[in-house]
Amino acid sequence: MEPQKNDKTEKRSHWDMRPYLAIGGMAFIVFCCCLVVGFVFFRFDKVAQVWSKIMGALQPIIIGGILAYLLNPILCFLESRLQQIFLHRAKDKAAAKKNIRVVASIATILFFILIVVMIFYLMIPALIASITSLVDSMDERLEAFIIWYENYDFKLNLFGKKPIAWENYLTTAINYVRDWFDTSVVPRMQEYVTVITSGVYSFVIMIKNVLIGLIVAVYMLMDKERFEGQTKKILFACLPTETANNVLQTTHQCNKIFGGFVIGKIIDSIIIGLICFIVCTIIQMPYTLLVSVIVGITNIIPFFGPLIGAVPCLIIITINRPLYGLYFLIFILILQQVDGNIIGPKILGNTTGLSSFWVIFAIMIGSSLFGVSGMLIGVPVFAVIYYLVKRLIEHLLQRKKLTVDTLEYTTVTSVNPENGQLKRDDWNRYESYQVGKKKQKKKKTEQKEQE
Repeated sequence: MEPQKNDKTEKRSHWDMRPYLAIGGMAFIVFCCCLVVGFVFFRFDKVAQVWSKIMGALQPIIIGGILAYLLNPILCFLESRLQQIFLHRAKDKAAAKKNIRVVASIATILFFILIVVMIFYLMIPALIASITSLVDSMDERLEAFIIWYENYDFKLNLFGKKPIAWENYLTTAINYVRDWFDTSVVPRMQEYVTVITSGVYSFVIMIKNVLIGLIVAVYMLMDKERFEGQTKKILFACLPTETANNVLQTTHQCNKIFGGFVIGKIIDSIIIGLICFIVCTIIQMPYTLLVSVIVGITNIIPFFGPLIGAVPCLIIITINRPLYGLYFLIFILILQQVDGNIIGPKILGNTTGLSSFWVIFAIMIGSSLFGVSGMLIGVPVFAVIYYLVKRLIEHLLQRKKLTVDTLEYTTVTSVNPENGQLKRDDWNRYESYQVGKKKQKKKKTEQKEQE
């Protein structure tokens, strides 16, 4: 006869502890997260110091990663050309590819160093000479500007009053600057020396980090496929397959937006600087190299860059040769129109997907938070954020079975909760938007055909 089972024993054998362990583990994780957040909140200064030390230690790695990211197109170009020349002759294809990668990586870094050295070798002496000449001849230039102003008959009898004596204001400004230098700058010279010494030390540390970063960039370029494979391996191991696929797709698009804009903008600025140098040399503009460098560097900043660079250049040229200041103003306006309508779109295309309003918004927010660096990277960073938010909104709309086309919502007054149909009150405006939508689709189709 089979022994009778106790009901209590049977219930205990079927008692599953896994849900309770999961709840307990989640509660423990939440508790630990609360402790971490509380510690960071009440010890923010200490955490900031530790974070600053960690970032300082990782600065060579960060610099190397940035350089590898920016130099990767050059590496791909050199590697493809070397493979076309040497790969078909090699017996061991794998070893040949590895050797070609090493040679291409080192050649890419050497090419970067050569470009930097050539820029400094050609620019620094000329810039120092231009700035020194400008400072030494400042008084003479101001006097010549005053004489030029007096020779041109700008003294109009406005309301029967005498014209403004600009020379008196300029003389007063010069005397004020001299008095300020004697009373404020000279007594605090020791403090300035300390600041300069600290700046020199920081500059030396930066040079050291850049040199180490170059070595790191070489290793990153040589093993970029391995790093990519390791990252994807971790991604698919830690996340569900569908989520990992979405992350990879999003990362690819973010790389396309950010990398396309940054690299394209650098190339665009180099072209603009060269055009400015050539034209200014032809028309014998004063301080040609200095002006071209300022225009090329500030052109990296979207939208406001041309204005920021044109103002100091215009002042420098006008003080030296007033009439050439007018020539430069006309030339820079034409140059920026050519860049904005021809050169820029050809190089950049619509990589960011942002309208003019969002470009201005990104620059203003970036400059207020991070200064000049925020103005430089504000647009691509905001474009990435804009893309992520757009994907999230489209995902939520698709879950509700609603259209993701923005123009469809322009004249919508309500949505039917049963079938998701959009209700409108202005059909004429809706039809006009449909016409614009068709034109946009036609334009995109033509662009794809041209590509």
